[in-house]
Amino acid sequence: MEDIYEYLENEDCILFLCDETGCTLNMIGSASLQDKVGKLGFEKGTYWRDGIIGNNAINSSLKLAHEISTEGAEHYSLSLHEYSIYSAPIFSSEGRTIGCIAIILHERSSSSIFLSLMHSAAFSIASQISSEDVLFESNQHLSELNILLEGVEEGVLAWRKSGKIHYINNKANDLLGLSTSDQGKNISSILTLSARLKNAIRLEKKLDFFETTIESKGKLISLIASLKLFKNNNGEVERYILLLYPVRQIRNIVNQHSGNKARLNFDDLVFSSNEMSFVIKKCIQAAKGRGPILLRGEDGLDKNHIAQAIHNKSDRSSGPFISIDCQAIPKQAISSEFLGDIINDENSSPSKFELAHGGTIFLENIEYINTEVQAGLLHLLKTGLLNLLNRKIVPIDVRVIATSNIDLEHSVSEKLFRKQLLIELQTFDISIPPLRERLDDIESIVTRKLSYIESEKRRKFTIKKHVLEALKLYPWPGNHRELRNVIERAANFTESGEIDIGDLPNIIIRKVSNQGSDEISKSNNLSEIQSKAIIRSAKSNKGKVKDMCSDLNIGRTTLWRKLKEYNIDLSQYK
Repeated sequence: MEDIYEYLENEDCILFLCDETGCTLNMIGSASLQDKVGKLGFEKGTYWRDGIIGNNAINSSLKLAHEISTEGAEHYSLSLHEYSIYSAPIFSSEGRTIGCIAIILHERSSSSIFLSLMHSAAFSIASQISSEDVLFESNQHLSELNILLEGVEEGVLAWRKSGKIHYINNKANDLLGLSTSDQGKNISSILTLSARLKNAIRLEKKLDFFETTIESKGKLISLIASLKLFKNNNGEVERYILLLYPVRQIRNIVNQHSGNKARLNFDDLVFSSNEMSFVIKKCIQAAKGRGPILLRGEDGLDKNHIAQAIHNKSDRSSGPFISIDCQAIPKQAISSEFLGDIINDENSSPSKFELAHGGTIFLENIEYINTEVQAGLLHLLKTGLLNLLNRKIVPIDVRVIATSNIDLEHSVSEKLFRKQLLIELQTFDISIPPLRERLDDIESIVTRKLSYIESEKRRKFTIKKHVLEALKLYPWPGNHRELRNVIERAANFTESGEIDIGDLPNIIIRKVSNQGSDEISKSNNLSEIQSKAIIRSAKSNKGKVKDMCSDLNIGRTTLWRKLKEYNIDLSQYK
């Protein structure tokens, strides 16, 4: 290149040497012209692509494998209309295009002789590319290029340590509201990065898949980003690469059945019983481990709350917590939700396992995942690798916490659930006893629920002691959830703010009446219970006998007899 330029020393021109992708490897020419094209963003590392700068000879010669010229207005970019470019491809010994040599000069100096000159120069360069050193340098550049172009389907923004932007792809332009004219500018002059990003750049520390906000031209833009560092052979950072993803792309997959943050700790869990204390101790021990956790128990036992507490107690507490109800995902969509889309287009989203990378994935009702997802999950637990539906294999660092309210061993015998997957999940196998087996927790749960209701309604609520005793007679098939719902309903029914037997649902009153209770009888006999139940039903059903009979589950004759016995006038409630 130096020999050619020396031959053309009276010409105001620049020679470019580019690789097969159109990336400028070297350039030599007059200082004045270099200064002009440098302001246009053309320098070492610049890509001569149609998608970046429009039609140009360098890109065309690489694509067509033939010497090409573009002169003046033949260029798409207005900034190049005053120049002419002549380019010739450089071929390897196997006939493969490995780059090109080009010359740029003022349009007024155009001449076909420059095309012949580039052809001769390309042939001369191809003849010299034979030594191992040159091949090694070429491979080094290709590796460098692969790192730069990693994730090209996302927005890519790259800049030098000095702050000068040298590459922006179209997706990044769209996400950040920039244009190709911003290439070559200092990043701080057009973008305001978040404090976390600035700190990572200062510490020369990479970041993976985090949510951030970037200010561009006075507009705040929320993005998911990854910061990568590009180092030279001495281990010194030369460039920064920011991979950008629109937040909406992530939020589309995190639907109403998923979450990404664990908010509860063990201190938020309410219990008084020895049985639950033992369970919590096992959960705290499990939080210190790394293997999968299987939480077993009936519905309504706050297994989601316990999973959040385990996550926040673990060394993954700063990572994502993705909560998924496997039963709620449609069968036809469950594979793509967990293993990604088959076609990876711009509308596709990462799998739920990818979203949980570095954190915890909570799989509620795991028995509902299909055999395909079971196989993928088993392979992930064994190898740390996830086989996506698009045949890509990605490394995933995630801890699995699963729940089930059925006998999984029976599902294994019925060949509905993989035996090896169950074995993997049983690293920490924790069973949570139902509420009916730990009656000491009822009062604690009631007290906590009433405190929440008081803060919402700004009103004081209490519950009579014999009512608490009555609650302990009920088997609570819905466990914690059912108990909380009953207390909220009772708080809405009571007028005085003091919850009594009559404020409880009829199903509980009947159960209490059938079982009997000495404690209850002392404070509140059956007649009083029935009377309050009928009055409450009359209020809610506006005195309609038919609806009251259905609500109380008694016959019309029985209702009239009770109305007369307790001197209740239905006309007061119509």
